[in-house]
Amino acid sequence: MSLMQNTAEIDKTGKQVYLVTLLRESTDQPMYLDQMIYESAAAGQKFMANLTAAFVRAGYREEKVNADHYKLNNGLDKISLTGKQQDVFKD
Repeated sequence: MSLMQNTAEIDKTGKQVYLVTLLRESTDQPMYLDQMIYESAAAGQKFMANLTAAFVRAGYREEKVNADHYKLNNGLDKISLTGKQQDVFKD
């Protein structure tokens, strides 16, 4: 069942946030998913660039798809870091 099945009572605020999602797939550990919300795309993209730099210092190889998507790999773990503008809804 979709959360958005009955959209007649859902209103957007006109505001947007930037949702950053980290997804880690590992050969020896369960999948890990984490999300953070930023007020602007610039703030979220800055966070992703800084986090990517930290992973590179820890030995991960980086593939920058674009400012909103990074792929990281160290041979065992694959990490996907993505950002996307999302609408804000009101009650």
